[in-house]
Amino acid sequence: MAHFQKYQKKDGTSAWMFKAELPCDPVTGKRRQTTKRGFKTKKEAQFAAAELEVHKQTGKLNMEYKDVFVRDFLIEWLEVYKKNTVKANTFKLHEYNIHKHIIPYYGYVKLKDFSPAFYQKFINVLAEKYSRRTVSIIHTTMSNAMNKAVTLNIIDKNPCYKVSIPNNKINKIKTDQDLQYLTKDEVFHVLEVASELEQKYYTLVRLLIDTGMRKGEALALQWKDIDFAQPSINILKTLHYDEKELNKMFGPPKTETSYRSVLISQELAKELKKHKLKQAEQRMMLGTLYFSEGDLVFERGDGFPYTKSTLHRAIKRIYTKANITKNLTIHSLRHTHAVMMLESGASLKEVQERLGHKSIQTTADVYTHISNTLEKRSIASYSEYMNYDHISTEKK
Repeated sequence: MAHFQKYQKKDGTSAWMFKAELPCDPVTGKRRQTTKRGFKTKKEAQFAAAELEVHKQTGKLNMEYKDVFVRDFLIEWLEVYKKNTVKANTFKLHEYNIHKHIIPYYGYVKLKDFSPAFYQKFINVLAEKYSRRTVSIIHTTMSNAMNKAVTLNIIDKNPCYKVSIPNNKINKIKTDQDLQYLTKDEVFHVLEVASELEQKYYTLVRLLIDTGMRKGEALALQWKDIDFAQPSINILKTLHYDEKELNKMFGPPKTETSYRSVLISQELAKELKKHKLKQAEQRMMLGTLYFSEGDLVFERGDGFPYTKSTLHRAIKRIYTKANITKNLTIHSLRHTHAVMMLESGASLKEVQERLGHKSIQTTADVYTHISNTLEKRSIASYSEYMNYDHISTEKK
């Protein structure tokens, strides 16, 4: 309800003003008020207040937020609607997409000028430099933010809706680069180097190659997740790298199908047991300084989890010393496992379940085109099965 008051202007004449509540800020949720002055009579002030109330009820007041810059809305969206409501890694991905890709392109474009055609141009620019999957991830961030703007009545429609993400030759080439992996011989060499560097890195690299686990899943492993009798590993969580409190350290894995149990070889189980014994020695040496509550299989030496930077430096050092010139990351070890499985005769279905992919189509799209060995083996098997050698083509 508006509050009306008569006041005296600087020129000595009298006028009326009113104060009224506005809708909460649609971005931050904070309370807002407005003061309107300069009405000659109380009746004029009451009429203006009534008109304001109508605009408030119909949502027209939110029209002013169309003058907000896209960048400002996105930053508010992150802080108000995403922080502490999504997984830490998901928040960081949204934050990275916004600051690395979206804000540099849009700069100070206003929401009211943010059109579908303008957004399509942005997607096309991204598609010239990045894989289709990367563009889709950036698009997801932007579309989610604009959906919230629609929900808040800041804009009428989501300009990201029905955008077309190009799938051209550049994207295909980029995807092949993103999916580089180690050959069988390179696997052996990398493991030899890792063993020379430090035993704990050897065990981690061996596990990633032998299971195809995501790095966050591997670093979230606790000893209770390993069944040495089977032997198998239960994958139930992923690591939040920067958290030091136990109740915040773990989050759910990437998707529902990422919850899984994978069988491991007796050889890998033996390596894990050796790793556990060495870790116990370290824990005994540090005493109370060791973070025993974490029960982590892979930790930095004091029981706390690895930081991303430490892990990436170690893996890069291993690749460099092993003379691996391909542009590989730690995630490449997951691809390596999939390819080695397929080359050893595993079916796509088996690889899908082992990697925790949502559908077999995902596995097929990612892996069936990257190993020449698969095609050669299939042709050799077909030729052996058909065995045309007994057919004579010579004329009698």
